[in-house]
Amino acid sequence: MSNNFETLDHEIQNVVNNPNLSPLKKYTLLVIGEWAPGRLMCYELIMALFGNWPGASGYFLRRKFYKLLFKSMGHGATIGRNVTFRGAGRISLGDNVCIDDNCVVDARGPQAFVTIGNGVFVGRNTIIRCRGESLTIGDETDIGCNCLVATDARLEIGRDVLVSAYTYIAAGGTHRYDDKTKPITKQGFIRKGGSKIGDDVWIGAHVLILDGITIGKGAIIGAFSMVNDSIPEMAIAFGAPAKVQRYR
Repeated sequence: MSNNFETLDHEIQNVVNNPNLSPLKKYTLLVIGEWAPGRLMCYELIMALFGNWPGASGYFLRRKFYKLLFKSMGHGATIGRNVTFRGAGRISLGDNVCIDDNCVVDARGPQAFVTIGNGVFVGRNTIIRCRGESLTIGDETDIGCNCLVATDARLEIGRDVLVSAYTYIAAGGTHRYDDKTKPITKQGFIRKGGSKIGDDVWIGAHVLILDGITIGKGAIIGAFSMVNDSIPEMAIAFGAPAKVQRYR
């Protein structure tokens, strides 16, 4: 990925702290991604009626009505209870996607797009968040429970990737701290061009993957590793920072 550094403003804070916006407009911009009261009413109604509906009937009703919220939604999608979607009009779900209970899928900001491919499974309590360019998850990828997949840049996760529980994948979003006269929270972010995870990668539990790296096709990242540099194809790497130990 690119090694160029780019500074980003914290768009969410800009919305929340804007004195010219009413509470309703702030809420609409954060949840829907644009000032669209009609879409907000549709979102609120559908989520209130079906978001926590239990049992098989709940899965059926969400499959039937949630397609009104998304940019696109394939057939056979299974969405659990208490799943939160933000910016749903910029979220695309493929065929037979399964999103377990209590997840968050967030496409926040006018340039943020989330694409989840066919047959993807997202485990319980996982957060998928895009605040920048695009976040793409390839077909048949499995993301475990309690993960955070977040990007302020471009993040590409390939096909047939296995992401184990409690993993944090971050593309962009490193806080600036060079100006000592300003609080760190008000200095924006730095990103290094995003990250890419190739096809058929296995990422162990409790792994941290930072911005600006590429993990090659077929690589394995051991549990409790911190990846801050690119890993070549078919490599087995682990440690903090992760180092290549051998090849498959």
